[in-house]
Amino acid sequence: MLFDMLPPLTRRTVLVALVVCALAGAAAADTITFSGAITQSTLDGTGPAVNNPGLNNILDNDAFTVTLDFLGSIGAPGTYPLASFNLLFHDSTASVDESSFDSVSVSVLTDGSFFDISMLGCLTTGGGCGVGNSLSAIFQIPAASLNSQNVPAQSISGLLPLDLLEDDGVTDIHGTVSTYSYTGAVGAVPEPSAFAPLALLLAAMAWLHKRKQLASPIHPTTRTPQ
Repeated sequence: MLFDMLPPLTRRTVLVALVVCALAGAAAADTITFSGAITQSTLDGTGPAVNNPGLNNILDNDAFTVTLDFLGSIGAPGTYPLASFNLLFHDSTASVDESSFDSVSVSVLTDGSFFDISMLGCLTTGGGCGVGNSLSAIFQIPAASLNSQNVPAQSISGLLPLDLLEDDGVTDIHGTVSTYSYTGAVGAVPEPSAFAPLALLLAAMAWLHKRKQLASPIHPTTRTPQ
């Protein structure tokens, strides 16, 4: 094998590179993003926010984005409690973030015409998720758009598209959801494998090592006099 032609130190380097490439592929995360505008802020009579005072800077009509990065993929209707995730609420107008979440669950339902997407993220602040410390969202997107990007989203009659509760429910921020995107393994175009360039590198190193061996001077063997 080409690998056997390499010196021991080079072999170890290549093995480490192989492990890193494998882990990089295994750790790839999918991302759900949805955005809209704030329709209720603390100035409308809730709050003031205490656990995250920056929320007091949010105003009606601010643009916001919610980004959920998670290991795994969502490609079909079902309920997905996420074990490894990063959830961020970002008000881009006021430059305010909320990211103190310790659990997230996503649910996908369909009636054949629409996907109903709902998400609940529980905050670590206050008395817990059950008493009003959470980010919840529920909205619809067209069928066959679950793993697409820049999809128009719409509200479901009688339900708040976005509700951010803090301070045990005292702080209550609402918003609309107008755009949805999914990026990751399910919706992405396959990329060239990281092992292809590594294999080329391995072959090149083996060729150079073999060339060096052939170029080395050959010393005559000393024979014992008969």
